[in-house]
Amino acid sequence: MNAPLDHADVQAAALSGELALEPATASSARETAPALNDKICWVEVHQVPYPPDQQVELLHLQAEAEALLLQLQARHQRRQSASPVS
Repeated sequence: MNAPLDHADVQAAALSGELALEPATASSARETAPALNDKICWVEVHQVPYPPDQQVELLHLQAEAEALLLQLQARHQRRQSASPVS
């Protein structure tokens, strides 16, 4: 399960435009996070309860599921644009 989320901290960080990170993960997350001005996406940093090899497999499966979902959405959009509008 995911760690509990402190909504007050999330709201405060979102309002101030700063990324709230756990102290133990702040240095590693700061190295890979995009600049705050870009505001590309909000990534939740948390501890994962899986061993590293299972975590890698989970990440691969999540990426594959996301890719399949994007393909399905693209096909649906093409099908809608190809059908005649009444």
